[in-house]
Amino acid sequence: MNKEEHAMSNKLPTYNRDQWQHAKDAVLEEYEAYKETLRNQGVDYTIKNARQLLIYQDLVSEWQHKLDTVISDLEDNVFALSIFNDLKKRKVSSLLERGYTHISGWPDFNPSALALWLELEEDETMA
Repeated sequence: MNKEEHAMSNKLPTYNRDQWQHAKDAVLEEYEAYKETLRNQGVDYTIKNARQLLIYQDLVSEWQHKLDTVISDLEDNVFALSIFNDLKKRKVSSLLERGYTHISGWPDFNPSALALWLELEEDETMA
């Protein structure tokens, strides 16, 4: 295998604008469904799951941009591209859920209450 063939074999799949729009919509729908669950379960449940909410917010922030930005930011992100397998196999997004599961498994994943508050404050000032 020469260098050119090797480079082609490592190339990530490309998707058209309609596919990206569908992926973006699916991720945002997953986020809305999660927020609805929080509303239905109430304050105590939401507080207990604050870490998950923050991770979801971080993951979804990239998908909330204009479509061209979403594509340019995520077209070479293998994890983000896994949304297309979700949609093909399940017709809905599980990207945020899978992202949270992965991140929460990190050995240093244990943000303090103060860190959570500061992150929320930072998000508020950026909005």
